Amino acid sequence: MTMSTEQMVIELKSVTYDLISLLERETQGLRQLEISEYEQFVSEKSALSMQYEQLVVKLRTRGTELRQLAEKDKAELRELQAEFQHAARRNMTALQAAKSTNERMVNAIVRAVNDKANENCTTYNRSGQTGKASLGGYGRPTSKPGTSYSVNETL
Repeated sequence: MTMSTEQMVIELKSVTYDLISLLERETQGLRQLEISEYEQFVSEKSALSMQYEQLVVKLRTRGTELRQLAEKDKAELRELQAEFQHAARRNMTALQAAKSTNERMVNAIVRAVNDKANENCTTYNRSGQTGKASLGGYGRPTSKPGTSYSVNETL
């Protein structure tokens, strides 16, 4: 069944309102979201974004019909689009800040581990001899001979 232009506009408005709401909830909750909650946001955002894009592409092919919409509806679409763009920018800024914070934390942890390892951490090599630890971090080669590390993951 093919949707009329008016039905598509109504659907686009609904999807846009849902996307704005989702972006604002994600932006507000970014600092306290659990990973499973964040994955749910990503999944919902992906689905709504795809639906939004499909509606916009279909509506662009109906330019003549869109121009015939009531001026009230056109104004509402413009306002809604501006609100969506604003919410998307706020969300992007919050996500970039979270990413930057996470990268700084990971780098601080790596530096702390490397500093501690270089201080007084000893390791065993294949022949059972002890030596100073040499961590390259992120797979960087070190000038020191390689050392094997393992983590006990049993509960």
